[in-house]
Amino acid sequence: MTRSRPPARLVAGAALIAGCWPAYWLVRGGLSQELFFPLWLGYILTVDGLVEVRTGSSPLTRDRRAFLTLFLLSAPFWWIYEGINQWVRNWEYVTYGGGEQHGPVLWHLVATLSFSTVLPALCVTAELLRSLPALGRPRRGARLPLSAAAPVVLMLVGAASLAALALWPRVTYPLVWPALFLILDSGNRLAGRPSLLSDAHRGRWDTILVLALAGLGCGLVWELWNARAGTGWVYDVPGLNDAPHLFAMPLPGYLGYVPFAWSAYAYYQAARALVVAAGRLPGRLAGAARGPSAGP
Repeated sequence: MTRSRPPARLVAGAALIAGCWPAYWLVRGGLSQELFFPLWLGYILTVDGLVEVRTGSSPLTRDRRAFLTLFLLSAPFWWIYEGINQWVRNWEYVTYGGGEQHGPVLWHLVATLSFSTVLPALCVTAELLRSLPALGRPRRGARLPLSAAAPVVLMLVGAASLAALALWPRVTYPLVWPALFLILDSGNRLAGRPSLLSDAHRGRWDTILVLALAGLGCGLVWELWNARAGTGWVYDVPGLNDAPHLFAMPLPGYLGYVPFAWSAYAYYQAARALVVAAGRLPGRLAGAARGPSAGP
């Protein structure tokens, strides 16, 4: 689609990034935490605008109300991981330098606003990747054999993983990232909702690949912007603290962003079925496969 000028939100998003990124790194104290949301809102608007430039439409233009619903769904999604982190203690939030610090109530309110950007960021990133010729076409391959009982077994494995995280967190902490996916995606398959297990069973690997790359891409930007933030997070990953790092994250830790993105998709599909009264959600997260079980 040929445009005489870029979408206004692309320009606004780029302006937000240009203004908030330096401030996010320079400001100290609680104000730095408050800059996370506008910085990531800038990312979301910029990438959504790029998707429209490339394809003629975008998640926001297709259904604005539905896309905004992703912000509401996103915060509880990440708070689940914050709850699991109370067992494993793999990351904690720190504030550097002077300045006024937020009290517990304000900190949690600002954190919730920040967490609301996770699903929209993954969504627009995956849609941008889907717009690339190499990733935009259906990608078929070997079919994953799945018995009728397999989703039940995988759900039990996911539940057992959560139990193991609670009992032996310093040993089982890598299970943080696949556990939720196993539970939610298996449940989606059992309920007849779109699921990545169903895609793999049909030999459809394009959505799985795009989501994995979107998770890695967003993860890289999360870690980049966190690297010098006045308020950010640090890691304690048993066995990996002395491994090579890229920013604050040990390099092997980036692999966790792959099942994390798959979990986001599974959560989205489950939530979509539960909030019909709140309005239609986007038919596709990450340009989801348009197969029989993954249409809008």
